[in-house]
Amino acid sequence: MKTIYYSFLMALLSIAGNPTLVYAQNKHAQEAEQHLEKAVESGEKGDAKGAASHTEEAKQHVMEENTETPYTQPAKHITGENPKAEHDKATFEEMGKAKGHAQKGEASEAAGHAKNASTHLKEKEQSK
Repeated sequence: MKTIYYSFLMALLSIAGNPTLVYAQNKHAQEAEQHLEKAVESGEKGDAKGAASHTEEAKQHVMEENTETPYTQPAKHITGENPKAEHDKATFEEMGKAKGHAQKGEASEAAGHAKNASTHLKEKEQSK
């Protein structure tokens, strides 16, 4: 009986520790992170159009990630109860601000907001 439990535990650990499964779950998050980094670089160089397009690409990847790996949101919002949802909301707010500033031609402001969105995206991934 103990060997069955031990075998089950080892199988579970091998599945959970499989890097290809972890990679598959974080594929869109990694691509979103790359686009946000490109948006920051474009904004710092003064390329507002590039910052806007990369921010929009990042937004699409975050939405795809949320579609593939949805998370539940409680009916009543309590601060700190669901940090993933809070970081997700903050990520979208910052991406919206970055895109808005980029469309106005304010590349450096767009870069700052894209950097903040990147930070929230990283914190969202760590809060799973």
